[in-house]
Amino acid sequence: MMDESYRSILGITHSQIKVEGSKFLADIFPATSVEEAEGYLQKVKEKYFDATHHCFAYAVGMGREHVRYSDDGEPSGTAGVKILSAIQSKNLSDIIVVITRYFGGTKLGVGGLGRAYFDSAQNGLLGCTIITKVLMRELNVRFSFNDTNAIMNLVNKTQIKISRTTYTPEETIAALLVKPSQMDSVITSITNTTKGRAIVDLGEMKVIVI
Repeated sequence: MMDESYRSILGITHSQIKVEGSKFLADIFPATSVEEAEGYLQKVKEKYFDATHHCFAYAVGMGREHVRYSDDGEPSGTAGVKILSAIQSKNLSDIIVVITRYFGGTKLGVGGLGRAYFDSAQNGLLGCTIITKVLMRELNVRFSFNDTNAIMNLVNKTQIKISRTTYTPEETIAALLVKPSQMDSVITSITNTTKGRAIVDLGEMKVIVI
């Protein structure tokens, strides 16, 4: 069965830790596309243009379909994958975490460096507001005034959200937000409730925050 919800973040956060003289700045952004994630990365690079490294990881999509990470010159496996591990430990997507390092003069070693990047990302994520995103599909229902009570009772009973409603002298058009897994049962209920009088059309897929 397809997942219909996932965790993400709301808003931009910033944090900083210091390890053996090196400063690790964590900048975390919500990103719903690869282009948006890459754009935030570029902004961080421009802001901290004099920094030693800009390591990052991002995950985009309900199933983290788009993932990328980079050590940006740090020893392989010490930065990008550690940041991604922090993201995955919180089960998040639609997010980019950029860790900017200002070298403090003391080498941390491979193990110490990996811990520093992971801890920096984890510390930044602690300040994030976690949200749940749900995949929905619009169901456009056209019905007459006489069927209004029946439709509204069904909506209230099943706790379906209405994204918009359009009224004309002849009919009402309600756009319902329905999980894909519930679509067949909702359509059947509408048909039965109105004795086939309501006209149902499938609309576009949407991701909403609950």
